[in-house]
Amino acid sequence: MSGEPIPTPSDQPSYEPGRRWSAGFNAFVGAMALLAILLMVNYLAATRMRWRYDWVAAQRPQLSPLTVATLSGHTNEVKAIVLFDPSSDLYRHVKGLLREYALQSPRISIQLVDYVRDATLATAIKTRYGLGSNTGDLVIFDAGGGQFRTVDDSEMSTYDADVKGMMAGKNQEIRRVAFRGEALFTAALAGLSESSGTRAYFLRGHGENDPASDDESRGHSRLVRLLAEKNVESRVFTNLLSGVPEDCSLMVVAGPVQPLLTSEAAAISKYLDRGGRVLVTLSLETLRRQGHLEDLLEEWGVFLPSQLANDQKASVRGFDIVANAFGSHPVTSPLTRAGAKVHFQAPRVVVPIPANRLPADAPKTTALIMTGPEGRTLSDFDGREFSYVEGKDRQGEIPMAVASEKGGVSGLSAGRGTARLIVVGDAAMWANGPLQNLGNRDFAALSINWLLDRQQSMAIGPRTISEYRLNLTSPQLRLLNGVLLGALPGGVLILGFMVWARRRG
Repeated sequence: MSGEPIPTPSDQPSYEPGRRWSAGFNAFVGAMALLAILLMVNYLAATRMRWRYDWVAAQRPQLSPLTVATLSGHTNEVKAIVLFDPSSDLYRHVKGLLREYALQSPRISIQLVDYVRDATLATAIKTRYGLGSNTGDLVIFDAGGGQFRTVDDSEMSTYDADVKGMMAGKNQEIRRVAFRGEALFTAALAGLSESSGTRAYFLRGHGENDPASDDESRGHSRLVRLLAEKNVESRVFTNLLSGVPEDCSLMVVAGPVQPLLTSEAAAISKYLDRGGRVLVTLSLETLRRQGHLEDLLEEWGVFLPSQLANDQKASVRGFDIVANAFGSHPVTSPLTRAGAKVHFQAPRVVVPIPANRLPADAPKTTALIMTGPEGRTLSDFDGREFSYVEGKDRQGEIPMAVASEKGGVSGLSAGRGTARLIVVGDAAMWANGPLQNLGNRDFAALSINWLLDRQQSMAIGPRTISEYRLNLTSPQLRLLNGVLLGALPGGVLILGFMVWARRRG
């Protein structure tokens, strides 16, 4: 035997060089194959399939059937530009809702623009759409070709303020109770797909509220803007003697002070007879002067007594009313569902005439909004204020707005020749300032939708915003501050010192 040493197992190579390289190559190919499979699955999921699990579906309201139908029928590409400050309370609501829109329709794209951090891009967008330099917190729906709609953040919320507490100096809090984004966004998208040609004519020449004025108490420029959002062009006309314009889809008589002539009232009556739509709001100046307009309205089932509506339990200043008693009607059903309130400034009494006191072919009238059960009428006026007269005035739910319809079938869309009329006993509640109070804007929008037979735009109510509040007493607040600012940081420092001391020892 030779004297060469016998190799021990530790001296022998575990793998031959070829096998080692083969194993490494196989591992590399396997890892690349797995990575390729993962990339392909993600690509298919992102481009071909819409897999999504909604973890908060039980808490977040889903899109209404009307919104789904509107998005399904939309054939144009629309970009939703969210020009918002991300720190805004509404930002997450707006972004989340628009993402639901984009998931429902591939034709909706979203661009988020922080006008605080990206001022250059924000300025370019404002210039492109003719917006003011200080404009912010809004959504622009751009369908291309110069067609776009904007929705401002001031329109997206419904507020519920303790007005009486604020007036008494006890409470200065105004709470956001509902988010109106879906109704506004869907209306904007529907407006982009609708053809133009719907016109509303404001009657002037009798001291009516000015639709071009920005005055807070008598101007109606915000009401004009509300009509524009619904793709309705507003115009003014003064000559009723030649009749209502043929292209008038909606006639607005906003708080006339001077009485109408007999021929002017006859022109409105003729317009209604051929299926016209009329919106009338009343001013206090005509409370003591019955004229031809009052006679015309009585023919359409609406009686206007010389009385003021009053409800001390729902009043802030004594003559205004915060109302939440609604009749059963398409105009007020969404307000009832949302638990909304409307704020009348100084309402006149508007009474629907009972059907048994009208001819068989008379219009159908419905009370839209009433006072609470503690309401009453005031008929005696001493030159400064109205007062209650026993035996002449009455108590209970007093109607302040009435809808009248002739020629239509309840529950169905109004066909050609169907006349519709709404009479509101307060011309001031839709002026620029009060229009923003509580549910006044919603009431105006719903009234316009019903008059123009846009029932589909009335089905989307505001989304309730839940508010969670933790009320702590002063000792509890001090204890919480001590735990958060003292105990927790101190405990971490003590634990760190103990670990350091033990290691050092």
